[in-house]
Amino acid sequence: MKRVVRTGLLLLLALLCATGGYAQKKTKESLQKQINALQKEIETANKLLKETSKNKEVTLNQVTLLDKKIQNRQKLINAYNEQIKVLDENIHQGERNINKLNGELKTLRGEYSKMIQFAYRNRSHYDQLEFFFASEDFNQAMRRMRYIQQFTDARKTKMDQIANAQKKVRDEVESNRKAREEQAALLAEEKAQQEAMKKEKEELNTQVAQLKKKEGSIQQNIKDKQAQAKKFQKQIDDIIAEEIRLANERAAAEAKKNKEKNKKSSTTTTKSDKMALTPSEKILSTSFSANKGKLPWPVERGVISSSYGKHTSAVSSKVTVTNNGIDIATSENAKARCVFEGVVVSVVKPSASNIGVIIRHGDYFTVYSQLDEVYVNRGDKVTTKQNIGKIHTDRSEGKTEVHFELRHGTETLNPSQWLAK
Repeated sequence: MKRVVRTGLLLLLALLCATGGYAQKKTKESLQKQINALQKEIETANKLLKETSKNKEVTLNQVTLLDKKIQNRQKLINAYNEQIKVLDENIHQGERNINKLNGELKTLRGEYSKMIQFAYRNRSHYDQLEFFFASEDFNQAMRRMRYIQQFTDARKTKMDQIANAQKKVRDEVESNRKAREEQAALLAEEKAQQEAMKKEKEELNTQVAQLKKKEGSIQQNIKDKQAQAKKFQKQIDDIIAEEIRLANERAAAEAKKNKEKNKKSSTTTTKSDKMALTPSEKILSTSFSANKGKLPWPVERGVISSSYGKHTSAVSSKVTVTNNGIDIATSENAKARCVFEGVVVSVVKPSASNIGVIIRHGDYFTVYSQLDEVYVNRGDKVTTKQNIGKIHTDRSEGKTEVHFELRHGTETLNPSQWLAK
């Protein structure tokens, strides 16, 4: 009975160790995914900086991209450090496992040694044929046969246990060796990233110093763009408010037309912005919401050059930028694409060099602006990743940048939390 309990406890311990290993593996894979994404962003930033370096004068766009690259470089270094910590824990756990397995192996060998010593001391009784045929009757012969078989099986089991324990020790030692090699490679990469970031910071400081000489004009330029953005935001607010009003009007008309039916069977009103939805719109809205963190980017490749919310300019701390969405720097001639299926509710032109597209996804809205051309019209149904327009390129700044917003009714949301990492 004790042997059964011991075996059960060993199996449970093995299961717990396997589960712990799987959790660590997931953490390591998650970090590797983050590292790959950051490396891709840094690579894209390098490509864009190479394009903008054609301008002889340093531009605000160059400073912004370089600043963003440094931020991503720091995140990459942090991710490497996290992965090194995971490997370090794996190595320590491996060493603990090796010590434990060696202890078990020593115990098993001791038990096997005792079995051999016992068999040697009683070797006269272990001439199996003599022992068997010396039985007084058939029942005693059967008992002796079972005894001989059980002792033989016990020795074989113990030998198998020793062999398995030896294999586990070898596997743990090999796993630790690989982990140490991987850790050494990560430490070298982390050091290389630190050196690269140091050079980039020096370059950034030089560029900022050059731009400081024309800080006044930069401040004015930022303020002018903020004023234009404010007007555009008013247009977006009005368009979305009108969409909500029309949706509610249609719902009220439908309810009036079908008084005998339960109002909830024909329309549903969301709590966040009181926008009435048809059953199909509600399905679309629920599907959109379920894809938080998994939506494709509104460009094939790019770098977030301006994040959501309030932040100061990279050049002048005197100017605070308020962004209701995000700006994504990309390559010249790049296309803006729809992040989810929906219906185009408006195509607006806030300025000569800026066209915006607003797409509805149930009670969610996405906004794409700073476009030169658009390929869709109001009322068009669009699909995920469908190209909706060509992104404008500012020749003076040498930048191609799309502005992207996400709203739930009239509430602005942080698009970075919704786009795939």
